[in-house]
Amino acid sequence: MLGIFGSGIMLYGCKPHVGMILTAIAILIYLVFPLHRRRFRPGAPYAVVIDIANMLLYSSTQKSSAGALCLSLIRDTGDQENIGSEDVRTARQYMDYIDLPGYATQFKYQKISSLHSIASALASCCGLGVFQSNTVMIEYPSQAALNGSPDSLLYHYHMHRVCVQHCNLVVVKGTFPLKIQPVQSNKTIDIWWIIDNGDVLLMVAKMLQQHRIWRKAKLRLFLVIDMEDDIKQIEKSLFLWLIDNQYLIYQIEFIRADVWIILDYVQLRSLHIKQRYCKVDDKSFLSLLRRLIGVPDGKLAQNAVDSGFSGVVTSSLRSNPLAKMNEQQQRARQLNKEILERSSDAALVLMNMPEPPVHLERFWKYLNFLNDMTSELKKVLFVRGVDVQSNVDVETSNIKE
Repeated sequence: MLGIFGSGIMLYGCKPHVGMILTAIAILIYLVFPLHRRRFRPGAPYAVVIDIANMLLYSSTQKSSAGALCLSLIRDTGDQENIGSEDVRTARQYMDYIDLPGYATQFKYQKISSLHSIASALASCCGLGVFQSNTVMIEYPSQAALNGSPDSLLYHYHMHRVCVQHCNLVVVKGTFPLKIQPVQSNKTIDIWWIIDNGDVLLMVAKMLQQHRIWRKAKLRLFLVIDMEDDIKQIEKSLFLWLIDNQYLIYQIEFIRADVWIILDYVQLRSLHIKQRYCKVDDKSFLSLLRRLIGVPDGKLAQNAVDSGFSGVVTSSLRSNPLAKMNEQQQRARQLNKEILERSSDAALVLMNMPEPPVHLERFWKYLNFLNDMTSELKKVLFVRGVDVQSNVDVETSNIKE
């Protein structure tokens, strides 16, 4: 437009014929190359994943090195050779638009065996800089993929392969516009920490709050624990951890739930505690000195919840390790009721995921459980983490805006 305007001015100058030629050239360029003036649509594909990745992507160890996003799109070509090209072009344009380093590419397949190889390779290789292990970010499946129809089985198969791997997993669910407006100071980011996997949950919340979009939002923590747990011990340990690691939480609420309601989260609790929890309390002079001067001891936040574990396995857990579908729906709806009462107006809800089932035939029930539990919530990030240290220095991170 500036070229056309400038050329038009020259029409009234000393060389009108030159102005006419330049105007014609400018108009031709403007018409032939429309991509330079294309406006991004709110429903543009993969914008959600790119936006969330932009908020989370950085290097925690080397300040000079910039993280990069690798966006891989998998497409069934069939007889269409150019399928997926528009998605890749849109993704690259948007990455350039927000100045996000990295690249977008696509993998084409015609045989199911090729799809298996591609999905396995991508699930094993993708990662974000701050996490020590592989990280996978995926969008929550559409309603059509949740109905268990034969057409959705292949989708369930590959999503299940990703979820059961030893990796950090972030699942984006809800309506995320392409350009998210900065939230106001009266909005909140609600963290629903149900029994397990609290460290990555807290870290993602703190990382998001460093981004200009969520900077004014207040963090609220809702910690759901078993009724048999020692709540006083959990409160004491958690508050000490938050102080040591300089986590500013606007509001903390402890919610005691019957073990039947949170059954999907506690089935493997004893095993997880044995794998990560050390009961030896370090009372050395060096440890006490570190606490006095405010240096984090590197322990996991999850240890605070584990310290209040009663160690008692109820009869309902032993007699019914695999719940029936109607019981699972009832639990999901009960949790959804509690969540909606507190977080229906939240700008964003972060929630840890229960352990996915090992067997594929139960995976679609697992997806429907997550769907029912977060019904009517507008923006949700499901988070599951592994091998994350709590003393990551988020304050010195370099998040691109």
